[in-house]
Amino acid sequence: MRRVVVIMGAALLLVSLSIKNRTSQDIPAPAVFRVLSSGSITVKISGEVLHSGIYEVPANALAESVINMAIPLCPLEQCKVSSSAVTPLHNGSAVKLSVQADGASLLKVDRMTVAEQMVLGIPLDISNMSEADFDCLPGIGPALAGRIVAYRQNNGGILHVNDLLGIKGIGEKKYHNLRTYFQHP
Repeated sequence: MRRVVVIMGAALLLVSLSIKNRTSQDIPAPAVFRVLSSGSITVKISGEVLHSGIYEVPANALAESVINMAIPLCPLEQCKVSSSAVTPLHNGSAVKLSVQADGASLLKVDRMTVAEQMVLGIPLDISNMSEADFDCLPGIGPALAGRIVAYRQNNGGILHVNDLLGIKGIGEKKYHNLRTYFQHP
């Protein structure tokens, strides 16, 4: 009886080790979250693709090559490309492939939302943010967001991060908290 128990225990141990050491045959989706290296950017791919998500791609990649990484659900040969899709992508670009009513595909490039860029640690472009975008930042409410946009409009439409100190309601402490969203800390 003791011999049977020892043999059964050894068999169970052998089975568990062989299962643990087996490799999976599943092919992982190509979307990944990794720390950026110096020659790469982070883009969001969505729409009529098999693997939508956040991708790390080489700097200066084009929208068409990036959309191929996510495996388009329709052929790109009949794809209409927006004017924004022919320039190199930037950190925080959002590439979307959509099918129109006539069956043709449209490839469009825009920006990720401010919230998405904040989560991913992508620096924000202070000169192109809307009032609603500023309102997403911690410590900025609707009134202060309106003052920031008004300040930018009254000063030629361009705002630098250090200009935030000249806006009523932004002191040294708030400025130091906000500036990390606009430049690498």
